[in-house]
Amino acid sequence: MSRLHPISWLALAAAAAIASPALAAPLPPEAAVASPLKTVDFQVYLPLRNPDQLKALLLAQHTPGNPQYQHWLTPAQFAAQFGPTAASVAKVQAALEASGLSVAGGHSRSLKVSGTVGRVNMVFGTHLGVIAGAGGREHFVSVGPMALPTALQQEGAKVLGFGNLHPRQPLSLKVADAHPDNRSGVTGVYWYNDLKQAYDYPSYQSVLPNTNRLDGTGVKAAVLMSDLIFPDDVQALFDHEGFTSTTGNPAPTVDTVLIDGGGNYNGGGSFEASLDVQQITGGAPGAHVTLFSIPDLYDYHIIDGYQAIVDDGSYDVVNSSFGGCELGYTAAYNFGTDYTYYLTIEDEIYQQGNAEGITFVASSGDEGGLQCPGFAYFTGHNAKFVKSVGTPAADPNVTAVGGGNLVTAHTGGSLDSSYVRESAYGDPREAYSPYGLPHLVSGGYWGAGGGVSTLFRRPDYQKVVTTGSTVYRTVPDVGMQVGGLGFSYNGAYCQALSCSLDDSSVWTAYGVGIGGGFYRTIGTSVSSPEFVGALALYIQKTGHRQGNINYYLYHAGAAQTKAGGVTAPDASQYYHRNIPGFDGYWYDTHPSQNYNYINGNGTPDVRKLFGMTAYDPAGTPETPSNP
Repeated sequence: MSRLHPISWLALAAAAAIASPALAAPLPPEAAVASPLKTVDFQVYLPLRNPDQLKALLLAQHTPGNPQYQHWLTPAQFAAQFGPTAASVAKVQAALEASGLSVAGGHSRSLKVSGTVGRVNMVFGTHLGVIAGAGGREHFVSVGPMALPTALQQEGAKVLGFGNLHPRQPLSLKVADAHPDNRSGVTGVYWYNDLKQAYDYPSYQSVLPNTNRLDGTGVKAAVLMSDLIFPDDVQALFDHEGFTSTTGNPAPTVDTVLIDGGGNYNGGGSFEASLDVQQITGGAPGAHVTLFSIPDLYDYHIIDGYQAIVDDGSYDVVNSSFGGCELGYTAAYNFGTDYTYYLTIEDEIYQQGNAEGITFVASSGDEGGLQCPGFAYFTGHNAKFVKSVGTPAADPNVTAVGGGNLVTAHTGGSLDSSYVRESAYGDPREAYSPYGLPHLVSGGYWGAGGGVSTLFRRPDYQKVVTTGSTVYRTVPDVGMQVGGLGFSYNGAYCQALSCSLDDSSVWTAYGVGIGGGFYRTIGTSVSSPEFVGALALYIQKTGHRQGNINYYLYHAGAAQTKAGGVTAPDASQYYHRNIPGFDGYWYDTHPSQNYNYINGNGTPDVRKLFGMTAYDPAGTPETPSNP
């Protein structure tokens, strides 16, 4: 579930300061005034240059027939054409150092800065507070907006590190089960190879013309998530399905890169990181998967991780299974302080990655069409959830993956998991406090996030389908298995007011052999890395990167619609459509039968969507074609 706090205590403090300018803004009980002698680290970002030329380049790179089609830039080429000039960086650095702050390194368009709290307060006209976060980490936050020195304002610089937004959160939910071998029922619990049969992946025995197995070999996938995975869990997952005994090949392995010191084992993001790498390797066991581990999901660590990935330039696809309320960055949710520049910086990083050919994929959110609590919740009152979307899914340079509940064939004694149908009815939830405040928010739903962005304009690729908005970006783009709160599998668990009989889930290995085991898992954190695994096969098959894959996905959707939509010839059924559902605000019929705010263009038939019908289907799990 998303847990980005739209209004922090500091926003309330800022409001108090505005009301009584002669008084110092108060700090809440859980915070402390930061010692003026304490050293803090932060980043200063400079904007990209030539934004219109960059937009034109990205369109050309994603338009078949254009001379620049899929001619990707290197990080150095991107920096030369669109990054800040050396003179601009030098001017900002000189101004910071002249103010008594230290500058040591940075990324292609940012500077890493440090100084004492007292110096930061003086330079930026603020008062820093400190909060103890997970793992004993300290987070420094500014009371109200910061006043940047003139030199930084002239260069369009932005300070990251002191925004008073709570961290984004992983988009999954887990429940332990003592019987991982009880593999029965039409709604799972699904293993990775069950999903491969259901969504029509190619056979593991498929061989490309270059003699490589069609399993993601040569593709580099990055997972950005807080904390670390237990090193033996991927092996445990594949051992359960007999992967090595069936194929003679070792189970996949995962590399780790630490960003800003990285996270912890068994930290708040560890289960999510485990789910992500297992879903990707399950779909593409030959892919090279790297976990970019950040300390937590505060925005400045997320942005630092993304920037490290695009500056490295060697990764083909990036998964992000976290999210938060888009409205939470707006001035309306922060007593006049606008934090949307955080999303602008992220968007510019995605543009850099897309220009390099990198594909970004993100979970669409787990609160259906109601991603945000109403404003009254943050002013001391009970409230209702309101129509809204999540971030980073709403960014047009990211592929947002939603979905619902998968239903497969099942016969006792058989492992057959062939596709039967899907549904996407969200589970209504009892009133609860999503951010831990002493008030309740009602009207919530568990279901894939979707709807219309209030910040991002409609991208070119959405002009070929009916999305319900001619002005703004809509989400999601595609769907896959997500699951429901009910876990109707053996009818033992339900957190909702009512639960669908179709509620399904997948298995995730976590802490196997060291006090953990296999866990039933739901959320768009399932569907996002699942789609990355399928996409890795397509990247390998084509032999090159795809950049913003949404151009391809929407043109495939438009082609299916033109051919008859749900009644199109079998060869044109790239997506499963006509999937019934309701997410708490939107019905499956809106805006059309061919695109909606739950599954986007639909859920993929992987072989048809990605042009792999020349290869045999994966077939029954735990066999040589689907080990």
